[in-house]
Amino acid sequence: MSVWSWLGRWLPFARGEHVPIFYDEDYRLPLTGIETTVGVEPRGVDFTTWYLLEKHVVRPEDVYHPRQVSYAELSRVHDAAYLESLGQPETLARIYAVDPSEVPVDTLLSNVRLVCGGTLGAARLAFGRRGPVVNMAGGFHHAAPGRGGGFCAVNDIAVALAALQADGYEGQTVVLDLDAHPPDGTAECLAGHPKVWIGSLSGSDWGSLPEGVDETRVPEGVTDEQYLALLEAMLARMPKPRLAFVIAGCDVLAGDRFGRVGLTVKGARRRDELLARALRGVPSVWLPGGGYHAESWKVFAGTVLVLSGMAGRRIKARYDPMSARYQRISRMLSQEGAPLDEPLTLEDLEGSLGLGGAVQPRVLGFYTAQSLEYALFRYGLLWQVERLGYSRPRVEVSSTGAGDRIKVLGRAGGEEHLLVDVVVEKRSITGEPYFFVNWLSLRHPRARFSERRPQLPGQDVPGLGLAREATEMFVLMARRLGLAGVAFRPMWYHLAVVARARFRFADPARQGRFEAMMRDLASMPLLEATRAMAEGRVLLDGEPYRWEADDMVLPLEPGPVDTDAIAAERERHHFTVEPRLG
Repeated sequence: MSVWSWLGRWLPFARGEHVPIFYDEDYRLPLTGIETTVGVEPRGVDFTTWYLLEKHVVRPEDVYHPRQVSYAELSRVHDAAYLESLGQPETLARIYAVDPSEVPVDTLLSNVRLVCGGTLGAARLAFGRRGPVVNMAGGFHHAAPGRGGGFCAVNDIAVALAALQADGYEGQTVVLDLDAHPPDGTAECLAGHPKVWIGSLSGSDWGSLPEGVDETRVPEGVTDEQYLALLEAMLARMPKPRLAFVIAGCDVLAGDRFGRVGLTVKGARRRDELLARALRGVPSVWLPGGGYHAESWKVFAGTVLVLSGMAGRRIKARYDPMSARYQRISRMLSQEGAPLDEPLTLEDLEGSLGLGGAVQPRVLGFYTAQSLEYALFRYGLLWQVERLGYSRPRVEVSSTGAGDRIKVLGRAGGEEHLLVDVVVEKRSITGEPYFFVNWLSLRHPRARFSERRPQLPGQDVPGLGLAREATEMFVLMARRLGLAGVAFRPMWYHLAVVARARFRFADPARQGRFEAMMRDLASMPLLEATRAMAEGRVLLDGEPYRWEADDMVLPLEPGPVDTDAIAAERERHHFTVEPRLG
C-alpha cells in the first residue's frame, strides 16, 4: 500500500465547512524593528488566526501545530553552504532587511523551520481529506537553492514537495502563485521537474524566469475585472493537478507598500473563489505569501472564509483583531478569578498603619507586581520578550513623584536589563478621569541603531516593537478601573504620528494644527520630519515653531468631537521646513 493510500484510509476527514489550518504562536517574526523600518506587520498571521477563531470560522480542533522541518529535509532543496550561512546573523539580516544586532538567530531559524513544517504538514493532510488545508504562514517564493531574499529564507513549497516525492509521490503538481511578486526562487528550485507547473500573476518585472513558468505580468492600474479575466485565462492553461500549492498573496491590495497589483478587498475575495472552484476536489495547500498593507490580514482571512463556504461574510471595517483578542482574554481572566485586582491583605493594612512591614506597592491602588506579571504572561507578552533573548522576565512596581512605576526586567549576556519602564497616574482631562501615561519606554538593549534602524529623538536604545500591545493593556486597565480612557502627552512629533490612528489631541485647536502639520510634512520621511521638529527647523506660518506637547486621548466610549473647530484650525495654518545648514 502506498503512503498516499494509507493517508486516505486513516485520515478520512469529512468535507465540511471547517477547514484545517496549521498555526503556532511562534509563527510571529521575532524582529522588533521590521514594522516601523520595513513596513511588515509581524502580527499579521496572528491577526488573521485570531479573527477566524473569534468568529468561529475555525474551531480550536481545526488548528494543527506543525513540527519543524529537519535540516535533512531542507538539504533536499537548499545548498549545504547556504544552509550553513543561515547561522550567521548577517545572512538573516540581509534577507529580512534589518540590522544584524536585532536578529535572534536561533529563534528566527526555529520560526522559519516551523512555518516550513506547517506547509509540509498541510500537504500531507490535504491528501488525506482530498481538499484544501491552510498554513497560516508561508509562501516563501523568493528563496532559491543557494540564496534567500525578500523575507524568504527557505522555500517551503519546494521543501514540502521534495519530502512528498521522497515518500513516493509522483503526481502532477501545480503551483499557483498569486503574490504581487514573481516566484523567482520557486521557479529555480523546481526547474527541470517534468510534473511541476507554475502559474503566476504578478505586478512586478524581476527579469526572465526559468523556462516552463506560466508568468503573466499584471498591467499597472488593473481593475478587479481585468485581473480576474487574466486569472481565468491562466487557470484554463493549467494542467489537471493531483496536488496544488496556492499562494493567495496578501500584497495585492491597492496601496500596498511593495505590491503593485491594486485589487480591492472584494476583488481579492473573488480571486480566491475562482481558485477554489478550479481546485475543487484537489488536495491543495493554501499560503498567504506577502502583505504590506494595514488590511493585508483581511485578504487571507477572506481566503479561509471562501474555503469554509462563507465567501459572502464581510469583515467589519473597524474590526481590530488585537483589541478583540485582548478583551476576550480579559473576560477569561475575570471568569477565572485571576489575581489582577487583589484585595488588601492584613500585611498591607498593618503596614499602612505602621504596625508591620512596608505596604505592598500597587499601581493606581489595584495592581501588584505579581498580578501584572501574571497578566503579561497570559497576554503572551513575556513570551515575546523571551523570544528576543531575555530570560527570566520579572515585574517591579514602585511609587514615584510623577505616579506609579512599572518595570519589566529580563536577563541577557549575564546581566539584567530594563526592558519596559512606565509611569502612570489618574489625571482629569476635559473634566473626566483618564489613565494617564506619564512615561513609557519599551527598550531592546541587545539591538543597536543603524542605517536600517536609525535613532529617533528621545531614544537611547531601539524599541521592543510592543507599543500596540502596551496600548491594549492600558485600555483594559483603564476599563477595569472605571476610567474614561487612556491619555498621554507626546514629547516628539513621531510619537503623535504613530498614535494618531487611535488617539487625538483633547484640544480641538491643537488637533487642527497637528493635522495641518501632517498635511504639510507628508512629503518628508517621518524620521526627517521629527528630526527637523527637534532641531527647530519647522516654521508655523513663517515663524519658528516649537512642538506643543499637549494631551492626546483615547476615550473608551465615543463622544462628540468638534470637527468644525479642528477643520478651521487646520485650514488656517501652514507649516514649512527650513533646510539644515551645513
